[in-house]
Amino acid sequence: MNLLKHLPNIITLGNLTCGLLGIILLFTYGPAAAAPMIFWGAALDFLDGFAARALKAYSPIGKELDSLADVVTFGALPALILMQLIANASSMDDPIRYLGLLLALFSALRLAKFNVDTEQSENFIGLPTPASAILIASIALVTSGDFFSMIYSNFGFLIALALILPLMLVMPLPLFSLKFKSFYIKSNSIRYLFLLISLILLITFAYSGILLIILLYVTLSIISPPKKTV
Repeated sequence: MNLLKHLPNIITLGNLTCGLLGIILLFTYGPAAAAPMIFWGAALDFLDGFAARALKAYSPIGKELDSLADVVTFGALPALILMQLIANASSMDDPIRYLGLLLALFSALRLAKFNVDTEQSENFIGLPTPASAILIASIALVTSGDFFSMIYSNFGFLIALALILPLMLVMPLPLFSLKFKSFYIKSNSIRYLFLLISLILLITFAYSGILLIILLYVTLSIISPPKKTV
């Protein structure tokens, strides 16, 4: 039974492993090879929280370990991928590519704020780090023949993303979470609407639809703000 109490932390270490492997893959094979590690890390990040709730295995160590894993998998890895994407879009070895590292710095700040902020237990304030990381991963996986590929590989677009995305992580904007306290449609109408449209976007546009989903998420949160963020 005591061994089961350590299961959430073991899963969290799996998340961290995904981040470390992703960095190795990035410098060995490129962004497209590294990007799937972010998706695997996001799945494990969900599972460790699920396991902690199911086993009632909450601990201060688990909370800190989760943030440390997240800062690698959803901070450092996507920042390095973005930096490489900017370098690939530039015709020269332009130092401006290091703007991509802002994502890692602001992700660390976002995670630190989350750990001490009692107003984010139900909803979020600012874009969650897994969402920003998945966006970068999806851009890295868009193929050259995709309709959106010309946009996602554009130097100006990537620079704008490197500047805007970090700010979205720390902006004082309440965003709804996907935590369901019940499954009643009335109390979860925004969540159901978001999930339905997101599914349609994924089926229609595959990886290219992730950016549209992030924009939809922010837009719905602005139109119908969470009633409380505690």
